[in-house]
Amino acid sequence: MLEVEHHPDNIYIIKFFQKNHKDSSYRYSLLNKKSIRKGSSGAKNFLIILNTIIKVVLEIYSKNKSSSFGFIGSPTKDELNKKVNKANINIDGTVAQTKRFNTYGIYVKRYFSPEKFEHIEISTSSSYLIKSKKSNLKLKSVELFFQNYIELYC
Repeated sequence: MLEVEHHPDNIYIIKFFQKNHKDSSYRYSLLNKKSIRKGSSGAKNFLIILNTIIKVVLEIYSKNKSSSFGFIGSPTKDELNKKVNKANINIDGTVAQTKRFNTYGIYVKRYFSPEKFEHIEISTSSSYLIKSKKSNLKLKSVELFFQNYIELYC
């Protein structure tokens, strides 16, 4: 399942999860261990999902060049385990430098050129914004956006 939230200042937050996890409070953290297509691997599933997200982002961007796109790299269950990862778990429940944050960051840098987009990483909360260079957003506004977003939705 793919969710696209439209926020003020043309910020779009992209979320996805497996359909059978829709009722779980951990739906963004759960991993898809089975393939969605016969004969494919979990890595291929991951690429299919990311390519779908890229298509959605490009469609939105083609209609509004000042659009910016954000995500928070949800932690895995192991990353949420205080016994294993206490140093990276913040008071607000976010986790610094999650595997998903790092992986998604590498992926989007490949597809969103620095000529059209600024990549803003807030590693302490695993938040990331692909900011259109045509957007008037400032770094402080992006940081405040994610702080408020985390308080309201996470």
